[in-house]
Amino acid sequence: MARNRLWVPLSVLVVFLSSSSPVCKGQTPPLSAADIYKKTSPAVVLIETYNLKGEVSGSGSGFLVSADGVILTNFHVVAHTKQATVRLANQDAYDTVEVLDVDKRKDIAVIKIKAIGLPYLALGRSNAIEVGQTIYSLSNPLGVLQNTLSQGIVSGIRQGDGYHYFQITAPISHGSSGSPIFDSSGEVIGIAVAIIEEGQNLNFAVPIDYARGMLSPGQARSLESIYEPEPEKSTPVQGASSAAPGSTPPNASATASVAMPTPSNEMKNGSLVYISGKIGKWTDQDAPQELGSPVRHRPLYDPKNPIGGDVYAYPDPTHALREFELAFDNKTHLLTNVFGYPLSMTWQQCKQLWGENASSAKQPNGTHFRLYRDRHLNVLLDKSDKVLSLGIY
Repeated sequence: MARNRLWVPLSVLVVFLSSSSPVCKGQTPPLSAADIYKKTSPAVVLIETYNLKGEVSGSGSGFLVSADGVILTNFHVVAHTKQATVRLANQDAYDTVEVLDVDKRKDIAVIKIKAIGLPYLALGRSNAIEVGQTIYSLSNPLGVLQNTLSQGIVSGIRQGDGYHYFQITAPISHGSSGSPIFDSSGEVIGIAVAIIEEGQNLNFAVPIDYARGMLSPGQARSLESIYEPEPEKSTPVQGASSAAPGSTPPNASATASVAMPTPSNEMKNGSLVYISGKIGKWTDQDAPQELGSPVRHRPLYDPKNPIGGDVYAYPDPTHALREFELAFDNKTHLLTNVFGYPLSMTWQQCKQLWGENASSAKQPNGTHFRLYRDRHLNVLLDKSDKVLSLGIY
């Protein structure tokens, strides 16, 4: 289960423990992927969430950090439910799930089941992370492929709004929200939190050090105490998801929907042109006044902008385009980029509108960018030259 929309370190040996007594840690050689899987997979859990009708409505991942059932996951995995089931790797299920602590900004939740003698993972430190390090993820893609191991590297360290996060290449999918990210010696150094599906291997994790301070004993409370209703649904919106990877993201799926305001006359004359004219003028508080509540949020991925930003998705109220994504700078909160997703458009139509003065940049998946030299416009095309998105900056 995921929130719509965005928006990974090193130490010693991660230890899967079948008792509550952790072993002493020391410097050890890197473990093989097979060894990491054997030692850690028993402590990774599947979290199923239910809607108000008592039906399974989504799923995510989590991992045990104590023998008495304390689990780390994402806040958005459990935010929209009053009831959940935690399934262990051995298929034991626990239907009483309580909350110990949450951090909405960093998308972390500490939950607990009533159990003893469970396997759990040792936590590493994320302050020594380096770009290029090998990492592994262990999660439950789609909520059904339990304990799937993936390998990758740390490909960047990005600045968020009041925190930083790790960009990783280890493949993760819907259902992976809340799963552990390990370093090469097997310690948990991050929590998988988001993906950008429009790109290639643009996955993100929140550093584990943010969660370590949340593990002090606290008063357990019900899931209902943190419950947040999902956005009101009315008009269907189908979009390419950039959401955090829950298996059935309520605000980023093909059936997600929100109520849309009546467009202004200026917007009716050309929604993309109108909104692009707000670059450098609108703040993240101005957009909802004309576009309604966003249906999705993700971190801005831009290697040329170390400050970073937040991207909010809105359906086009004029229905000329399928959807907009608006990127706002983290420091100024001003609109910096507009991404438009046409219902149907080709490169031939782009040439008729804006000419052919554009360079081309191919992507490994067969898509390619057309980067205009005489205007602030990028066009992403598929293999058949159909427009996937228009980027204005």
